[in-house]
Amino acid sequence: MTEVIGIGAALFDILMTADGFPKEDTKLEGNGSKTQCGGPCATALVAMSKLGVQTEYVGTLGDDRYGEIILESFHKYGVGTEKIRIVRGAQSFHSFVLLNTKTSSRTCIWSKGTLPSPEKNELDLEALKNAKYLHLDGHQMELAVYAARKAREYGVKVSLDAGGIYQGMEQLLPLVDILIPSEEFALKYTGTSLAAGAAAILEEQFHPEILIITQGAKGGFYWKNGMEIRYPVYDVQSVDSNGAGDTFHGAFLAGRLNGMEIGDAARFASAASALKCTRFGAQEGIPDYEETIHFIHCKTAEWP
Repeated sequence: MTEVIGIGAALFDILMTADGFPKEDTKLEGNGSKTQCGGPCATALVAMSKLGVQTEYVGTLGDDRYGEIILESFHKYGVGTEKIRIVRGAQSFHSFVLLNTKTSSRTCIWSKGTLPSPEKNELDLEALKNAKYLHLDGHQMELAVYAARKAREYGVKVSLDAGGIYQGMEQLLPLVDILIPSEEFALKYTGTSLAAGAAAILEEQFHPEILIITQGAKGGFYWKNGMEIRYPVYDVQSVDSNGAGDTFHGAFLAGRLNGMEIGDAARFASAASALKCTRFGAQEGIPDYEETIHFIHCKTAEWP
């Protein structure tokens, strides 16, 4: 039985590594390149699948090579694909990612392609009713809002990776049970300068069951009873941060599905995200459950 249904971005990446970023209108020799798949929702579903959770992606893909590779990746990592509609003649979501190997930072240029958004009748309401979580990332907004309303009706928890402010976000946020925005999103959306202040505003406006603010390499915190409670971060030699945030979201839900309390699930997600950063590949580098638990036991965590 599918435990988590995901609606959002699934894309094809061309990743190139270099010892820096080129200046405009110049050339720079790279160190290497690879193709991979990504997208906040898709990568979170892959993370959950690798961590032992049954997942299903709902959306559209083109019949181009990009779409074929995305579909192959879902199959490889065990993400359900029965609810994917293939659109003939459409170009799938894709991006070009440049990774600075000296700083492990990455810059991305992306295109949505020419795909039409999935339609409401493509959502299997029976499957949603029997799921435990609906995971969203703000893409495919019309279907996301519809699905979130149905999930509320069925008692299914709604999780949102709030990484970008998309049109219609104000309709979606009141329907979210597990709200995990980036610090950048939280500050921009609330117009505040401090993450704790942003958390207080988000809590007051939308009343999510769980609210976590992620802060990249600094870790982050969850908001409880008007206080920020920080989760630990792990000091690793990062080689590729692409997909680390998406891994956190997927691992957090996996932790909750394994019965972890909020703090333990955040620590588990932080560990999975850190371990992913030590490996190339947004999805390929995601660890499995046993690796993550072993990493937690062997690696000393830091409390910011």
